[in-house]
Amino acid sequence: MKFALTVSFALLLLSCNNTGDQEQPDAQSQTFKVDTASILKDYTTWYNYVYYNVPLSADFIGLDVDSATLDKATFLNNLMQGNRVAFKIKLFRGQPVYKLHVLNSENKNIASTVAHLAEIEMGHYKMEGKEIPSFSFTDLNGINYTNTSTRGKTMVLKCWFISCVACVKEFPDCNKLVDEYSGRNDIVFVSLAIDKKKELIEFLKTRPLTYTVVPEAEAYMQDSLNISMYPTHLLIDKTGKIVKVVNSLEELKPFLEKTVSVI
Repeated sequence: MKFALTVSFALLLLSCNNTGDQEQPDAQSQTFKVDTASILKDYTTWYNYVYYNVPLSADFIGLDVDSATLDKATFLNNLMQGNRVAFKIKLFRGQPVYKLHVLNSENKNIASTVAHLAEIEMGHYKMEGKEIPSFSFTDLNGINYTNTSTRGKTMVLKCWFISCVACVKEFPDCNKLVDEYSGRNDIVFVSLAIDKKKELIEFLKTRPLTYTVVPEAEAYMQDSLNISMYPTHLLIDKTGKIVKVVNSLEELKPFLEKTVSVI
């Protein structure tokens, strides 16, 4: 089943003011004042806070409610129970520190969303380090991409479909990313679309995407990659292993930068 961010949901992410402190661009270590009551006063305020401050795809230090350190899988499992929420309390040597907080019975909508987001991230986390399933993609120009032909290259993979508002909204940033790495022949940008070739050709005339576009890739995305939310971005290293799986391009960028900087 396709799951995409709705228009109202996307606008919510863009229009809400951030609640809570954010780190300075070059700050490596600092502590944040977190007003939990204010953040949890309603669903919109809470969601806006976690969207900007607590991305679960990040490399973070996790703490339980008693401040004991948890590995990422255990931290996510706690969130999946639906009775915990995470707050960013510190930045330690450039790495965010998230701490669990017990939710009360009045936060049912928040609790269910926390559990859902943690479940999605757990699925992504379990994919990291595994080889990308065997593929043979033919793009709109008839060029074929396989595990063998892309070996030795870093591959950025975007999963999307035409009527996904959030997917299309990312196009300008996707194109900027391609431009940023235009001098690198060891990086491949590929997008897998659900739609048919003819529909994509017409659509892309007015909404250009400079990624390679592969039509009718729904079966691979859902059956091989288990994609359930769009957009989804995968970062594949030169050995064909999955480095990262995220649901926004912004979350992917730091991992791409780190991956391609390794010689």
